[in-house]
Amino acid sequence: MQREVEKIRKDIKRLRIQGARNVAKEAVRAMGIIARKSKAKSREELVNELLVAADELASARPTEPMLRNALRALFAEVRNSTGGVEELRKLVEREEMEYFKRMRENEERMEEYGARELSGSSTVLTHCHSSSVVSILKRVDELGNGISVICTETRPKLQGLITAKQLSSAGVKVTLIVDSAVSHFIKDVDAVLVGADAITSRGDLVNKIGTAGIAVIAHENGVSMYSAAETFKFDPLTLWGGIEKIEERKPEEVTNPKKLKGVEIRNPAFDVTPARYLTAYITEMGVIPPQSLLNVMLKGGIEKLY
Repeated sequence: MQREVEKIRKDIKRLRIQGARNVAKEAVRAMGIIARKSKAKSREELVNELLVAADELASARPTEPMLRNALRALFAEVRNSTGGVEELRKLVEREEMEYFKRMRENEERMEEYGARELSGSSTVLTHCHSSSVVSILKRVDELGNGISVICTETRPKLQGLITAKQLSSAGVKVTLIVDSAVSHFIKDVDAVLVGADAITSRGDLVNKIGTAGIAVIAHENGVSMYSAAETFKFDPLTLWGGIEKIEERKPEEVTNPKKLKGVEIRNPAFDVTPARYLTAYITEMGVIPPQSLLNVMLKGGIEKLY
């Protein structure tokens, strides 16, 4: 059991599991593995095992509030329960299945909202890889709009190649470009659609490094900029002045440091796009302008983050 959960943690940390939704899903699956395979004899012992594993999983990727929110929501149900160890096992397994079901439903809603919003766009530019973005663009193409997608290859890890392959396999017309060529191609673009790793209380978007630059280019050229993001990517800590931590990854992802002695290599994984550069977030609750997102969360969504 411990080896399975530790493998999930390492895969998250080493980017073998990519995308905020996939990371959160695997973390919840790890909780289910513990519930099914733990040899705990008491409720307290099982809760402790779950808490220790959750803490290790949450720390694997610091800029992933969806991961933390998924675990937080699970433990809210654990706190509200009163049964013994066997009842707790069943509760965790039930919450695991419910979370997977909710993710599927949310993705379907986002697909429809996104496809409707982008129905008038013939060319969309995207950056990095997001399962939500891929689903929306595939849905737009399915509706017969003949969409064309421009993908950046997304350095240094080239996650954009995943997007390009998945869309091309689905029959979508795809053009692959280097990150630095966005300004050259923006004149051909009707809209930009990216994913999200975190959303702050101000409506700012935290996403793969390079997103902020693309947002400025799109803004200067009058191109709409969207982010496909479930509300579980909202970071409640930013409500009280918390600043989303930007993960900095190993320099080896950029180049071999030994070949550049005396040169500092920086490798931030994400950047912050101010809300003013975003047209809207495409969520499971609808297409929401960034300035209105907090109100929507306060009215109907934020309580599930605790």
